[in-house]
Amino acid sequence: METPPILVAGAWRPATALDSYRAFDPAAGTPHDTAWPVSGWADVDAALDAAVAAARQLAALPDEARATFLERYALRLEAKAADLVAAARAETGLAVKPRLAEIELPRMLDQIRQAAAATREGTWRMAMIDTRRNIRSAAFGLGTVVVFPPGNFPFAYGAVTGGDFAAAIAAGNPVIAKAHPGCPTVSLIAAHEVVESLHEAGLPPTTVQLLHGLAPADGERLVADARVGATGFTGGHEAGKKLFAAASAAGRVIWVEMGSLNPVVLLPGALAERGAAIADELTASVTGSAGQFCTKPGLVFLVDDDAGKAFVAGLAAKFQGIGQQVLLGPTGLERLAGGIGRLRAAGARMIAGGATPAEGCRHPATLLEVSAAELLAKPEQLLVEAFGNATLIVWTASLDQLVRTLALVPGALGASLYLAKDGRDDATAAAIQPVLEARTGRLIENRMPTGLAVTPPMQHGGPWPSAAPPFFSAVGMPWSILRFARRLCFDGVSATRLPECLRDGPPSGRPWRYVDRAWTRG
Repeated sequence: METPPILVAGAWRPATALDSYRAFDPAAGTPHDTAWPVSGWADVDAALDAAVAAARQLAALPDEARATFLERYALRLEAKAADLVAAARAETGLAVKPRLAEIELPRMLDQIRQAAAATREGTWRMAMIDTRRNIRSAAFGLGTVVVFPPGNFPFAYGAVTGGDFAAAIAAGNPVIAKAHPGCPTVSLIAAHEVVESLHEAGLPPTTVQLLHGLAPADGERLVADARVGATGFTGGHEAGKKLFAAASAAGRVIWVEMGSLNPVVLLPGALAERGAAIADELTASVTGSAGQFCTKPGLVFLVDDDAGKAFVAGLAAKFQGIGQQVLLGPTGLERLAGGIGRLRAAGARMIAGGATPAEGCRHPATLLEVSAAELLAKPEQLLVEAFGNATLIVWTASLDQLVRTLALVPGALGASLYLAKDGRDDATAAAIQPVLEARTGRLIENRMPTGLAVTPPMQHGGPWPSAAPPFFSAVGMPWSILRFARRLCFDGVSATRLPECLRDGPPSGRPWRYVDRAWTRG
């Protein structure tokens, strides 16, 4: 079978391959036939040079051109929905319905269209004008953006379909995308639609480039290259920390989202009020899509009493009923089994779960337990991520013990607090909330951390090691766009040399202006 080409410098061409890899059918447990190329540095170098030229061209084009591209692209992806879903299903094992076709693909299209709307509106530029002093500033693109996607969201976080891609384009940057080896066909199908959409919108053909694979050393070299404006990475801690270190050492901008433990606190009043419903919610949150979400609950805190024990007994029965679930591939299976193995070696006891079968990439829904005293004694061994359909129950004996244990939880993307609706847990919740706020980017009340709305006020990021830097979000315009922008000030610059968004008159971006000691619109 012919090796798929890469998209570099505006053309499809063969890669200067160092190696190759095959995507996997996790349901069958067998590799697919296609051999995807792992590019050498010559491909990366050519892509970087082309992207630098594209950045200059994009800077001279109006925002409307990028908005048009994103809208045309969304339409083309929508027309290719059946092909995209089939490819994602074959390479990830994720369910066609509702997961891929009814949840993730619509989210992908909505994200791209939100980026188009934000681009056209121009509020992401945060333009500010002090007319008296003739000092003006706004946000502008950083230059080439590199996108490293994860394998668990082939559409919504895809190399050329996801939120990082859309946000980078919205800010006026060319993109070099590195496909994930777990779902490369999705990126290839989408990239063909990118090429047509760029032509239709009149953007440079080098605005988007696609590589199917890179050696780890070349990935680290890429994010540190002076021609790179910023990098967006979503994935595991090991790769994310290496890329973060390489980029930071070179003074390059990099945004990493690396998953987290996402603690869930279940207060006694909430269990007494609606324990059965919470058990259903927790089971669905841990086992939905085999638990392969960065927002999956990895720690569940509850009081060690008769009511808590009854709740967990019912929860264990639900987990046993789920049985074996298909993971994304052999790497995911190894990662999950390794995490569970480390937890058990540190003293965690298995409540539900079992041996992994030899065929396919399957793993049983797994429930483990420890006491808060054990966790306080061994935090480094027990506060580890088991990415997949597993979670750890933490039994607490007192509010003080709960607070001390929560304070040790590593920075998380989300944290859920379940309390009674009649007010009986309010005092306890008030003591816990500040601790959770310090450990997470998103505090959730009476819902699980999975299920994340794509809306402007949403925060998807958090303290290290869940993500870095912690201030901006990977979801929600305009914050996600501003990750790939820089602020530029024009001090006393003549009107004819100002960018359109900072000129006097009715600008398309509707900037903020400093008038009489107050910021006003328009």
